[in-house]
Amino acid sequence: MAGTRTKETVSDEQGLTAAGSPAWWAARQDRAEPAPRVPITLGRIIAGALELIDREGLDALSMRNLARELRTGTTTLYRYVTGKDEVLVLVADAVLGETQLRRPVAGLGWREVLEELACSMRTALGSHPNVAALFATAVPVGPNSLRGRELTLSVLRERGFDETLAADVYTAVAHQVLASVLQEPMNDFRAGGLGASKSLTLRDFYRSLPAEQYPHLVELANELTSRTATEEFEFGLACLLDGVELRLQQARTRRHRSRNTKPS
Repeated sequence: MAGTRTKETVSDEQGLTAAGSPAWWAARQDRAEPAPRVPITLGRIIAGALELIDREGLDALSMRNLARELRTGTTTLYRYVTGKDEVLVLVADAVLGETQLRRPVAGLGWREVLEELACSMRTALGSHPNVAALFATAVPVGPNSLRGRELTLSVLRERGFDETLAADVYTAVAHQVLASVLQEPMNDFRAGGLGASKSLTLRDFYRSLPAEQYPHLVELANELTSRTATEEFEFGLACLLDGVELRLQQARTRRHRSRNTKPS
């Protein structure tokens, strides 16, 4: 008889939870809808990789981790990219694509264009500091990089720069931007503490040095440690462009003299 009661109980439970029963409907309403799968595209792969790198660093990027980030399988990713190295190249170019001019180039002087491009590029790289290291190991030649380079060179050539000066100026400004971004963490070091106790700042350390041995370090302790990364970048860029302006004037003077010199 015990076996019969068990069968009756099971039958009753099945009846209560049968499809269409009140219990079945209640359980179905409580069931969470599965999240819809977003189709994988190359754009999503790049965006997902950039988000992963921003959050966890370059070392965190692997095809397995990226697949997990996008809630898909590695096999799906390999339909779009050949591997991690290709993803990194695409991510670097996507970051450069965030460099934007706020105003049309027409009517702007070469210095205004360079200042705005440099600041915009620094903002883009500074927004993704973990990606910036990629630009220290290879010259970027993706579509966004080429467009930015072509724009800069066209502005310089159209405003009187010869071939050599235009190329050198572009390279110098790009290096100035990259160096500023890569060195920005140094500001945290200068503002933070030194040594095990973390109670001694770099400024305090300079001030504590023997004045007879390091008179200028002691004297300029505040000046050496009080500038923000942005202030240092703007000062360095201004000095660079001042020098470019001088070289441009010298080149124009040489061309003018050459045109006015008559052969004997």
